[in-house]
Amino acid sequence: MKIKILLLLLLFPLFLFGKIQTTYLVTEGSGSSRASAVRDALIEAVKQTQGVAISAKRAYAKSIKEAGISIDGDSSHGVSITEHSVKKIKEATRGFIRNYRIVDSYKQSGEWIVKVQIKMLKYKTPGLNPQKRRKLSVIPFEYKNSYVVLGDYTNGKVVSKRFTQALVSKITQSRKFTVLDRENSKYYVQEKNFILSQNSSKLELLKLGKRLGSDYLVVGQILDYKVDKVTEHNNIGIPETSSLVCEATVSYRILAMATQQIKWSETVSTTFSLDGSVSDKSAEAIVALSMDKIAGEILNHILSNIYPPMILAVTSGSIIVNQGGNSIHQGDIFKTYKKGERLVDPYTHEFLGYEELETGTIKITAVRPKISYAKLLNGIVNKGMVLRSVEQKSKKNKSEGEATTDVKIAPSGGVVLPFD
Repeated sequence: MKIKILLLLLLFPLFLFGKIQTTYLVTEGSGSSRASAVRDALIEAVKQTQGVAISAKRAYAKSIKEAGISIDGDSSHGVSITEHSVKKIKEATRGFIRNYRIVDSYKQSGEWIVKVQIKMLKYKTPGLNPQKRRKLSVIPFEYKNSYVVLGDYTNGKVVSKRFTQALVSKITQSRKFTVLDRENSKYYVQEKNFILSQNSSKLELLKLGKRLGSDYLVVGQILDYKVDKVTEHNNIGIPETSSLVCEATVSYRILAMATQQIKWSETVSTTFSLDGSVSDKSAEAIVALSMDKIAGEILNHILSNIYPPMILAVTSGSIIVNQGGNSIHQGDIFKTYKKGERLVDPYTHEFLGYEELETGTIKITAVRPKISYAKLLNGIVNKGMVLRSVEQKSKKNKSEGEATTDVKIAPSGGVVLPFD
């Protein structure tokens, strides 16, 4: 156990901590003298740098203008910047510019043109590169004034907040999207103001200017939601068992942020029983548990149409699936499909995906945070085959815009979104 904990502590910084890195940039400046051209090139480098607030860029530019720059050598031999000038610029930019040198200089129409290679610092955000996944924001769902939970009215805003939180958690844990927060901007502003104050290191400024914009927005409405206590009677009319039954109808859309084009639209109606152990819990707890269940179902709909589970590998002992966590559960049964004929809409000539040819059935035997293990129940399976839930096919959900297949399987075993 101690070894496992030590390994976790060693790996922990690799995932959670950002770091300051060194980068090189070549910029061009112009001026009446070679020194003024160098200053112009340094200011241009600051302007081009991401991760520094505009106010900080202005301060750096002003400091560079005020710093004197001296040049060693003449116009034809050994042109370089004095060490004293490099030190002054480093101090003026508080270490943001570490070093710089002239790589080319010449005079044109009475003005000096100088190319300068600059050694600078930049901030690398912690974890995986967020640009490698499609960036998605969940906008709080619209709601009614109230919903009925066990005969009492529950504030609709509370229900929407619980659902939005649950959906954000589910999508984040699926590890298929870079999920952006759009509900807690005030905390970002507080931290930004702290970084801009005199109380933090000036290198902290490198963290600013890195906020991401969404590729897709998830918007929707909680059209109906209620929870009732249902009692079952025996054949002579005596009550025997009771359970909490939730009924909900949720509509949602996935919009391309740049164009507001609707990329996917669906209305899901679902009815399910909550665990009997929750019957003695508060209405708030019941809302939280039922919203988590509904969000999980919505996530399954999204993933099945955008990132359906896929067979990652087939070994002698088991079948490995590329999804885990909360998106797949032990005991789930899936049909397996191989890629068939390429499908194109005859009217719009839009690529719809590939025909899916059923090959077998598998059952999930173990779930890990990122992958799952399964066993073959019948048929044959191979790497790259797409999985479709047997349970999802049996549910009576109303949906709109659903295609027979909307996923392209790449030769490498990856998928291409129908969005593209």
